[in-house]
Amino acid sequence: MVADDDLWVYDWFGISAFSPRIVREAIRDNVDDKLVVEVNSGGGSVFAGFEIFSLLRGAECRTVAVVQSLAASAASTIISGCDTVQVSPVAQIMLHLPAIVTEGNREDHRDSIKLLDSITESILNGYESKCRGKATRDKLAQLMRAETWIPAQEAVEMGLADEILYQDDTTGIIPGNIVNAVGSSIRGLINGATQPSAAELRARYDELIAKGATPAAGHPAPPPIPSMPWQAKARLEIEKNRY
Repeated sequence: MVADDDLWVYDWFGISAFSPRIVREAIRDNVDDKLVVEVNSGGGSVFAGFEIFSLLRGAECRTVAVVQSLAASAASTIISGCDTVQVSPVAQIMLHLPAIVTEGNREDHRDSIKLLDSITESILNGYESKCRGKATRDKLAQLMRAETWIPAQEAVEMGLADEILYQDDTTGIIPGNIVNAVGSSIRGLINGATQPSAAELRARYDELIAKGATPAAGHPAPPPIPSMPWQAKARLEIEKNRY
């Protein structure tokens, strides 16, 4: 999931993505008393996820999330905004701490830590509202810190999900307790499922447009970057060396 302003660049590259605007339009155009949200996502923008959570939570119709394969990271937040969460017996829900890339001095990094701590509390608010006491806030925070993968039965037991799909057809197939896996190899599964960042795609877009590719509708080619005189370049290098 991505921000509304970034969706166009994913579309231009042919990368499947969705944004809060799509959810808002689906809720607006829904003519039934139930809106089904199919979820197969490794996550994405945390703030886009928060916006979608709020849209689903405030929808006048009944909202049902159907997790067919994966609801990870920010996607696990958006399903918490639905009235009912149904999971496939082979699906996984994944919780972990939010992440950010920062640069600067120690105060800049401290500010980033404060931001991440605040975002973590917001994510926990969403989980806690869905679990309705079946899992404590401390337990949910522990699962986030451990980067936890949760199978269908455990998701229902702790309240993150409400129903297991096709349960009558699969009784006894899935064990009731699966050891949570943590480590770089497991992290690679989720990293491989997410899209490249909007910043990466925009940079690639600018590069391709500069080489003659057709610009996206409504997004003309960026103006050429003026060359910097050698005096300015030298001054810039001096400034860089001060830090």
